[in-house]
Amino acid sequence: MKYKKELIITFFIAILILFLKYINVFQIENGLAKPSVLFLMVVIFSFFTIKIQRNIDINFKTHQLYYQNLNILKYISSILIIILHLRPFAHFSNELDLAFNNIVTRICVPIFFVITGYFVAKKEKENPCYIDLYIKKTIPLYLFWSLMYVPVMIASIVPYLSQINDYLGGPHISMLWSVVLIVLLLPIVVIVVLCYSGVYYHLWYFPAIILSLIVLKKWKKKFNIHSLLLISFLLLLFGATETYYGVLPISIKEVVSHYYHIFFTTRNFLFFGLFYVVLGYKISLKEHAYSNYCFLKLIISFFFLIFEAILLHDTKRLDSNILLSCIPVTYYLFVCTIYIQNKSHLSFSFGQYSKYYYLIHPMVIFGVSLQFKRIYNQPFLYIIIVLLITHMISKMIIELKKHVFW
Repeated sequence: MKYKKELIITFFIAILILFLKYINVFQIENGLAKPSVLFLMVVIFSFFTIKIQRNIDINFKTHQLYYQNLNILKYISSILIIILHLRPFAHFSNELDLAFNNIVTRICVPIFFVITGYFVAKKEKENPCYIDLYIKKTIPLYLFWSLMYVPVMIASIVPYLSQINDYLGGPHISMLWSVVLIVLLLPIVVIVVLCYSGVYYHLWYFPAIILSLIVLKKWKKKFNIHSLLLISFLLLLFGATETYYGVLPISIKEVVSHYYHIFFTTRNFLFFGLFYVVLGYKISLKEHAYSNYCFLKLIISFFFLIFEAILLHDTKRLDSNILLSCIPVTYYLFVCTIYIQNKSHLSFSFGQYSKYYYLIHPMVIFGVSLQFKRIYNQPFLYIIIVLLITHMISKMIIELKKHVFW
């Protein structure tokens, strides 16, 4: 059939829109449930989906890959991560908070992991020791920024010193024993912090990347990558228990609670980062990073991500770092991104800015929140101020690096 692909796309778009009407997202009251409006939405969304899918298919057939799109995707993701960490809509709009905090921004970190895994595999074909080089380059960067965030961490802890003292034992512990305890535990705390959570909340990403690549390197020497992908997926399922905690059977809750009483979160290399890094590495090993109907599959996957987030919104969660629907969304988003045509030659350094946005923004958020006590009441202004300052500092660093090697 000549227009088989177009008919299939239109059929699935129609199903999705009708389902949204069925669950009352589109209502008569808001004017979106009228037959004429529904028909128009099917036509418009089908048209754009078909157009983009054709573009992807043509570029696949002609072997055109647009890796510069990934830098743009990383840049957009870094901005969304900033919005996530601001949590500006928590007391402003429940719908906006849900959209940013539990849906859109949950794709960002997985896409960073996948892109890293993908290009590590690509570079490894040119240099078999590339993983070692990448780790050696990343460790100094991580340690430097960890040192930069020590004052911010201390300033953040100071208001909670009394609670920490109560947690450690309260006033019945003498000052001498407190000092001895700190001296004895400090080396262990430093090691745990650097290898697990990071000095500040966003720096966990770097030990996650480093340790994931170390495991990947060791594993592929003796075993195949497919088995590591399967094992890391099972570990990801355990990591997802923090998100799905409220719907878990009591017996499973009792088991996983032992872990959370010690480690607090599964947002680490083992239960989060490893799977996505291996997924990116695996994609790169395929002859073609392509999937038929990939843009349609991306739309359907994103629909399920929205649906999953809505269902979990009112359940008890320890955190919301891992949503299982993010797996297909991340995969198809990556595939679509590298095949969508982009012939623009922008001089803007999307990759560099995304890196420094990620590194700098928590420091900016901390400073802005101290300077403007009631900025939370103006969420859009809060976002603009933080983004502008983050961009200016990033630009200063990038310009400085052009003149000074550090």
